[in-house]
Parts: sequence; structure tokens; C-alpha cells
Amino acid sequence: MRKFGRLVFALALMAPVFGAGCAAHQRVYVWGPGESTYYVQWEHETHRDHVEWEARNEGDRNAYWKWRHHHHD
Repeated sequence: MRKFGRLVFALALMAPVFGAGCAAHQRVYVWGPGESTYYVQWEHETHRDHVEWEARNEGDRNAYWKWRHHHHD
């Protein structure tokens, strides 16, 4: 019975490690064909001046991908 208790305790301690795989899942976006159309639409809808993607700061890029996540093909 003692070994069973230790096993349950060990599994309880490891549960967050096994669950972390789901929590750490992140969507990876790639600039594909037609993405420029969405980018121009995002600039227009968010009242931003046109700036080439490479010149955008990280905050703007993150804002774009967040917006893009809700505007599927």
C-alpha cells in the first residue's frame, strides 16, 4: 500500500509537466501567397500608414498576427 501511495504522489507531482504540452501549443504563422492582401486590409482597418512588413516593429507584427488569426481565408 505504501508503494501505491508513493506512485500516486509521484504522478500528482508530474501531472503539470504532462499538461504543459497542451498549454505550450502555439500557432506558427508563415507569410504565404495572398498574405499581402490581408496585410493591406489590416493597415486600412487599423488606420496605420503603409510600411513594409520587414520595417514593422515587433508590437505591430504581433498585432497583425492576432488580427489575422480572426480573419481566416
